[in-house]
Amino acid sequence: MTVYLVDEPFVDIAISYAAKDRTAQIVLLQDAVYSSQRVSTTAPVFVMADDVFRRGLSSRIPPSIHTISYGELVAMMERERVVNFL
Repeated sequence: MTVYLVDEPFVDIAISYAAKDRTAQIVLLQDAVYSSQRVSTTAPVFVMADDVFRRGLSSRIPPSIHTISYGELVAMMERERVVNFL
């Protein structure tokens, strides 16, 4: 698996790279969580719970997007290859 760490303004380019990777898992960080409503991909998409809460988006995250903690992100990064779009 490959974890794609994504922040603005790199959402679109990161999604296009991840689309070519069958093992992609996309994690939207910081202001990239605003893009969770428009991301269209077959890869699993995650958002950081703290970033969603700080931006008041808790009720606006689509059900197909997984909310994770920083601890869960660290665990993913320890297990998987990481590609950084920060």
